[in-house]
Amino acid sequence: MKTLIANGKEVSDGASKVCILFDPKDGRVVHVQGVTILNSGGGIGATEMEARARRHAEYFGKATAGLRALHVPITAIREQGVLRVNERGDGLVPAPRRPRRKRQR
Repeated sequence: MKTLIANGKEVSDGASKVCILFDPKDGRVVHVQGVTILNSGGGIGATEMEARARRHAEYFGKATAGLRALHVPITAIREQGVLRVNERGDGLVPAPRRPRRKRQR
């Protein structure tokens, strides 16, 4: 993810929050929800962030029962590629690459 810019300045990590819903069995990321608050416009807590993430995931047809939430700073998801949650459930790691399927002709 590229650096967020607002009013010509880089947005600080403290202005953005990210909640990741993941399957604790395998660390697969099911949904990512983020919010950026500019100009000291208040904020939302972790509980509200998780509730929003679950509502949006369900809106997009994802089952949220059994999923856990991980709250990370926006810089944690700036890495390229597919990410998953580590075995401890407290950080992100690159997901193993799947072998490419051969095209059928």
